[in-house]
Amino acid sequence: MELTGMIGKAISRSFTGSYWVVAEINEIRENYSGHCYLELVEKDSENDNIVARCRATIWAYTWRMLKPYFETSTSQKLSKGMMILVEVIVEFHELYGISLNIKEIDPVYTIGDLERRRKEILHRLEEEGIINMNRQLEIPGVPSRIAVISSPAAAGYEDFIHQLENNSRNYRFSTTLFPALMQGSAAGRSVTGALDTVFEKEEMFDVVVILRGGGSASDLSCFDSYEIAAHIAQFPLPVITGIGHERDKTIAGMVANTNVKTPTAAAELLIGKYTEADTLVLSLGNRLASAVSSLIRQNRQVTSALSGSIPGIVKNRMQQAKAELRASGSIMARSAGGYIQKRHHTIDSFHYRFKLHTKNYLLSLRTSEVEVRTKLIPQHTIRMLKGRSERLHLFGTKLGLLDPENILKKGYALVMKNGNIVKSARNIHFDDLLETKLHDGRITSRVSDINISPENTKVTE
Repeated sequence: MELTGMIGKAISRSFTGSYWVVAEINEIRENYSGHCYLELVEKDSENDNIVARCRATIWAYTWRMLKPYFETSTSQKLSKGMMILVEVIVEFHELYGISLNIKEIDPVYTIGDLERRRKEILHRLEEEGIINMNRQLEIPGVPSRIAVISSPAAAGYEDFIHQLENNSRNYRFSTTLFPALMQGSAAGRSVTGALDTVFEKEEMFDVVVILRGGGSASDLSCFDSYEIAAHIAQFPLPVITGIGHERDKTIAGMVANTNVKTPTAAAELLIGKYTEADTLVLSLGNRLASAVSSLIRQNRQVTSALSGSIPGIVKNRMQQAKAELRASGSIMARSAGGYIQKRHHTIDSFHYRFKLHTKNYLLSLRTSEVEVRTKLIPQHTIRMLKGRSERLHLFGTKLGLLDPENILKKGYALVMKNGNIVKSARNIHFDDLLETKLHDGRITSRVSDINISPENTKVTE
């Protein structure tokens, strides 16, 4: 406590007056009691890292005066990310540490900073070569498929739909809403996310309309962001914006294909496109009808002039055709006779050569085939004998393995009764004479006791 008291006294002695400070609002919240609490920061201009941070307070009696004064002067609300110039008194509290008590705010500085930021964004878009990209697209003559980005609860969206559906010419439009936040710190990500969703279905739409309607300049500040402007500028479909009133001008509207002041005006623009197409079709229809009528009149005159000369022309042409047919028939008869005679001679010659070549080929084929097969016989015989020999050797090996003598040498024995092999203990009875054959001799025994069980059979010699 003593140390914090000494710190407080030192700060009071060192900072006796008020100071004008430039800072960025990093956090801001209004307490239920009417006080406004802020966190002010200073950032590195090169990497945007925070290099200084301090708490600040605007007490309720001061906040009630500063808030309307600032909003009226700048048409903006104090918000996160805003640069401000404030007059502060340095205070120290033993529990909360150093804080700044804001006594005054200069709205002129903030207005200049906002305009500077707008110019920087426009300059960046121009340097990247994208500022005019969307404005160079052409809105289709009949823009019937419309992607709408707006808040479903926005009055501007309802005005837009009502105007489209109740147009005087009964034009039909297909609208699809892509919901998005239209104000606040999250509006930028929400609008760009909706644009990305429309982009995935680009072929389904003719134009994109971004609607908000009126509001304060601070409500529309999200449409001065680089992210929204860059998305709109590079979008492959024409973008129409209706996000403000007559006095509002946003960067989003400046880079859009067409910017109108209200959602109703956006609807009228689309209806007007239909009307232009109707007028053009009607004009082309009238011009086509006039051209056809003129062509029919001209053809009637030509037909009338030609109708008198047609019989004579037809008669002369038929006489010429008959003479040509008679001449052609005589020529064809002579040509056909010579041609047929040549073909007969060619066929006879071909028949003789075919028989000769076929005979020679069959003779050569038989001779060569016999020679080849004669040479292959010994080779096939040797391979066959070798294969049969290997199979006999394999069979001999298998028989040796199955030879009873070899099995007995492995420790097995054969029990025989009356010269037959005993295969089950149930075939042995009391006083039977058994012969046991081993690999090196035979044992003769008589059964004196029999004990047969599922797992054990006992024979006592």
